[in-house]
Amino acid sequence: MKNKKLIIIILIILLAIISTITIIFFQNKQNEEQAKKLLTDFVNLIQEKNYEAMYEKVSITDMSKEEFIARNKNIYEGIECNNIKIEITDVEKQENGYKILYNETMFTAGGEIQFDNEVTTQKSDKEYKLKWSSNFIFPQLADNQKVRISTIKAKRGEILDRNNQKLASNGTILSCRNSSSES
Repeated sequence: MKNKKLIIIILIILLAIISTITIIFFQNKQNEEQAKKLLTDFVNLIQEKNYEAMYEKVSITDMSKEEFIARNKNIYEGIECNNIKIEITDVEKQENGYKILYNETMFTAGGEIQFDNEVTTQKSDKEYKLKWSSNFIFPQLADNQKVRISTIKAKRGEILDRNNQKLASNGTILSCRNSSSES
């Protein structure tokens, strides 16, 4: 009889432990999905140029809302950014949130840009927010730096005919015309 009671107590304890572990696992998975969704929602807001809504999804300690909106607007619209795509490559649990590693591709006035980046989320008031800094825009971008696109005119070289006469050269197009004037 004592052995039956002991076995029942052990089974109850094991069931309680398994249930607790299962609940914790699903809670962590749900939190991870919530953090990943936060990042994808944020990228969609960049696409929509909704900088005010972007601000609501970040935690910032050293920048006002107006500064945040102006910085993001100036950079993203200045480089004519569109068609941003991210691929989340890894998610690491941290003390108060997650570190999300991702690959980003965007099209700009300067062409396609692709880079690996990371962002940290932190939980505040029962919701996750992105811990924002300028290197969220570009990995090497510091908070005091600006982004510019400049175009450099390529040298095309000279085009010569079989008599070694210039048909075209850098910046000019030569046309073959009779130089004698008829009146």
